[in-house]
Amino acid sequence: MKITKAQLKKLILNELHDVTTPPGYQQNLSNIAFRTGPFTNLVTVASDTLDRLIDVIRDSENLENMDLEGLKNNELQKLMDKIGYCESVIDAKLEGKAIHSGAEGYE
Repeated sequence: MKITKAQLKKLILNELHDVTTPPGYQQNLSNIAFRTGPFTNLVTVASDTLDRLIDVIRDSENLENMDLEGLKNNELQKLMDKIGYCESVIDAKLEGKAIHSGAEGYE
């Protein structure tokens, strides 16, 4: 069996990874992936939606300056405010403060 350079490189890198990885590291990674998985999926969906928005903006030939200004100054600002609010909920949770699900608003 002949081994290509790419296969040899992959074997060497895998071996180096196995030698330098502390015991239990992979288990910790799987625990982290398990615990963050639902968040990762939600963020991926949001990111994909923004990618579609970018494509629509780029490919649309009938958008006027007024449309783009409204999107930039109003809609994207609302989105950034919502991301900031999400961050403040995380910070409050990390600090042990309670934020009720009915608490709405932007910071």
